[in-house]
Amino acid sequence: MENEIKNQEATAAPQQAETTPQAETSTPEQGIKKINIEKFSPRMLMELDACTRCGECSNWCPAYDQDSREPLNPRGRARLFKDIISRQHGAFSADSFLGKLCGKKPVTEDEMKAFAKDLYACSTCMQCHFVCPVAIDTVELWERIRETIVDIDCGPLDSQKDLVLKTKNYDNPWGQPRSSRARWGKLAKKKKRIKDEPKDISKSKSEVLYFVGCTASYDNNVEEVGINTTNILDAAGIDFGILGNKEKCCGSVLLRMGDRPSFEKLCKENIEQFNDLGIKTLVTSCAGCMKTIREDYAKIGKLNFEVKHTSEYIVDLIKQKKLVPNTPVNLTVTYHDPCHLGRHSGVFDAPRELLSLIPGVKLIEMERNRENSRCCGAGGGLKSGYPDMQNKISQKRVADAILTGATELVSACPFCYQGLQIGIQAMNAPIKMRDITELVCMGLGIEAGGGSKDEGGEAESV
Repeated sequence: MENEIKNQEATAAPQQAETTPQAETSTPEQGIKKINIEKFSPRMLMELDACTRCGECSNWCPAYDQDSREPLNPRGRARLFKDIISRQHGAFSADSFLGKLCGKKPVTEDEMKAFAKDLYACSTCMQCHFVCPVAIDTVELWERIRETIVDIDCGPLDSQKDLVLKTKNYDNPWGQPRSSRARWGKLAKKKKRIKDEPKDISKSKSEVLYFVGCTASYDNNVEEVGINTTNILDAAGIDFGILGNKEKCCGSVLLRMGDRPSFEKLCKENIEQFNDLGIKTLVTSCAGCMKTIREDYAKIGKLNFEVKHTSEYIVDLIKQKKLVPNTPVNLTVTYHDPCHLGRHSGVFDAPRELLSLIPGVKLIEMERNRENSRCCGAGGGLKSGYPDMQNKISQKRVADAILTGATELVSACPFCYQGLQIGIQAMNAPIKMRDITELVCMGLGIEAGGGSKDEGGEAESV
């Protein structure tokens, strides 16, 4: 396909060669703007051809598991997108002499919007990459396709646009006031769940920044994540701080939805703010925040500090004897790998090692774990775009957990906590959702527990 496109460019008339795909606009005949193929690397274009159509991805895709239409699985998505760009670009495009001779039809607006609708029915869980025989970097491909879909005003879905607008206007996808971002700490101190509010690192320098993240900051149902992490860091004697009301969203929502310009703007602002703090380590409890800051930010600017997930950092503290879990926690648990922590970032061992360091905890693995862990369905904008599908995907994962005989379902991400809780409640399942920090607190003899709804209610679902 790449050669076909290049051949056309080489033989095009001079006035055509001066027009880039980026400058092309829709015509009455075409009815839709052209995809900007310059945004795709040669490797990405070759990956569309590399798909062997074996269908292995169909056996693992969580969205296709709920809706078995071909456009919803990775194979169908790749085939449809390849068809779209071949009809818009190359020697056999619909507006070329050879294309017209062969009866190629222009891509219509209805076709493009139908493709976009199915494109966003994806949690970007990355399972398809791990089962692909030719290891196509599917998530990078899907996110780049979303970016080009946004460029031609066909995405994201109407139900997802609100997330983008709220993130841009309020620095969080919940649409909550910036001034209330650190409210969780004030309420926790008032309820005597923490000794002191975490200090403002912009006023009092520290080597460790705890990046709380939007979900733990605003959703009262998972407030325990911030509270427990604060208590753990205090117990270890760590001099740390938070950005409080100055903390902004990591921008993962913007990137996953395809609004790359807004993501890059926010990313650069955050990198500058983080680097100016002079920190040595940024610690975050959110798998999505960690993946975005550690991997996506690093592609745009230099980070003058190390980025660690809470589970990784706490394991280090225990090995350094700064934390000594010696209170038995006699629970049988099963662990859910968050997609952004596991498949995206390769952090599989740290959470399991942490559970093994808590006395009394018995871990029973689900049949699908590590690289093959079933997604909770909450990522990639799927929960806001297709809430019913996310609910069913979540229930599938909860069913996996119940089969182990465990009484507790543990994860290491507030977004997964939130997503899996939906499944537990829908099924009235006999299993309790816990964040891994809660078990750590229990092992340290620190009071821990689920989130409270007494103050502020529940934030809008992302």
